[in-house]
Amino acid sequence: RIAAAHGALGPQVNGTGVYTRYPSAQTAQLNPDAPPITIQPIDTRQASISLNLPIDISGNLRRNVKAAQANNRASKETLQAQRNQARLSARQAFIAVLRAAAAVGVQQQAVTDATENLRIQTVRFNAGAVAKVNVVRANAQLEQANSDLINAQNGLQTAKENFNNTLARPIETPVTLVEIETLPDVTADPDGLVATAQKSRPEVRSLQDTQDALASSRRALEAGQNPSLAVGINTSRNFDPGAFGQNTTTVGTLTLNVPIFDSGITRARVREARQNEELNRIQLQQTQLTVSLQVRQAITNVISARARLASAQQQVQLSEENLRIARVRNEAGQGIFLEIVDAETQLTQARNTLVSARYDYLNAYAQLQQAVGADQINTVGSPSPREGK
Repeated sequence: RIAAAHGALGPQVNGTGVYTRYPSAQTAQLNPDAPPITIQPIDTRQASISLNLPIDISGNLRRNVKAAQANNRASKETLQAQRNQARLSARQAFIAVLRAAAAVGVQQQAVTDATENLRIQTVRFNAGAVAKVNVVRANAQLEQANSDLINAQNGLQTAKENFNNTLARPIETPVTLVEIETLPDVTADPDGLVATAQKSRPEVRSLQDTQDALASSRRALEAGQNPSLAVGINTSRNFDPGAFGQNTTTVGTLTLNVPIFDSGITRARVREARQNEELNRIQLQQTQLTVSLQVRQAITNVISARARLASAQQQVQLSEENLRIARVRNEAGQGIFLEIVDAETQLTQARNTLVSARYDYLNAYAQLQQAVGADQINTVGSPSPREGK
């Protein structure tokens, strides 16, 4: 479209060939003693080449170029918005694999603990220290842990397949990901992040470029009733000129076109263009509000996830201590085996809660990156200038 708009400013060359066949030739007898003169042959052949160059005295052709360039920038920003969404999807798929792998680790630890409990209760039952019901309960606990492990492994395999699908790789591609050891933190000012997002989010910039394109198009329509000027040169070659015709004719023209009345078409188109500008302006404002909401909600989610993570870590520590005390009491003959089962169940739940809190935080951080439109949240600067601006 940009090339087409630029082309409208340049010269245009057209070639034409015409063959005409008449019912009969036209002749004239000027001298009775001489043969008749052919004024018009029975058929004629003519070729012509014309050159036309518009002179943009109203500026409309240049406005069309500006509109095409602005639309091009808007399309690029829309593409960048899709890339940002693709990055978020990739991050979320990555985190989902890590979450599933951590859940498998939790269930493997639960199987290990249940196996050890069964061994201890079996030894104590053989020594006559406990009833057989303890062995049965320990065995049931182990089977439940094995079942939960199978479910966790299935979830891990599904997460890997979804990860491959997100990256447009063959589904069966092996996936081995590196754990995120250090969780990122957010130290940037929320108002600064909102301001950065308002400037750097491609959705906002696309609508801003569209607004520029609509304004240029509207100004071009407003000037639609202005005069237009064009220069032309036409060269014709007549292969059958007749007696009084010319073989070659060259004509130069300077054409001034002044529109006088178009039944209100131009005014109607201008009103439509202004309404389109207003519609786009409202969409821009709505998008800016949405971006601000997304950033602030993402910041809130990060803060909340960080708090849940700290609480989950404390819960794991307390559950581990509770299990230790339950085992000591059982070994001293002051507790019952059911206390150990409950303590191990609580510990497994606490570990699963910690896994969820950890990867919920990473997901919230990834959503904040997408909302701001930048990967490095704490070092965001001025957005890159738009091409052509």
